[in-house]
Amino acid sequence: MGRNTLSILLAAVSATALLASAAVAQTPDTGTGDTITYSGRTLIRIRTGAGGYTAAQRADAVRSRLIPILSLENLTPDDIVVQQTRPYQDATILVRGQLLVTVDRGLAQANGNNDPGDLARAWAEHLRGILPQVSVKPNPSVERANAASASTH
Repeated sequence: MGRNTLSILLAAVSATALLASAAVAQTPDTGTGDTITYSGRTLIRIRTGAGGYTAAQRADAVRSRLIPILSLENLTPDDIVVQQTRPYQDATILVRGQLLVTVDRGLAQANGNNDPGDLARAWAEHLRGILPQVSVKPNPSVERANAASASTH
């Protein structure tokens, strides 16, 4: 094994370790019950149950969806979108096409809104100020090593 190959292999192993530690570090705080937090900041609160799930169970589902979302590289505010087909119908918040949360009428009303889309848009705006700051950023030294490896083959 040549010196250059060994350097690239070590860089790849280091990158894998960094990504694994970043994924663990990016795990959302457990929050309490219906509150989803990250690094001590409240992201959203699920105040009502729906579809046979309690508010706490719905919050757990959102937390589970948030973990892979935080692993997406280079999130931007534009990656966080709200979809709603008609006013006063359920609205969803998607992050790069991945479902984060569905806002139904009961949840909207519990948060002081009549239209689920209004609450979803407010939450999305709040998330746009937080998620891009905490998502995974590429490691420049790994990118250089990958580029060097690609150019030698």
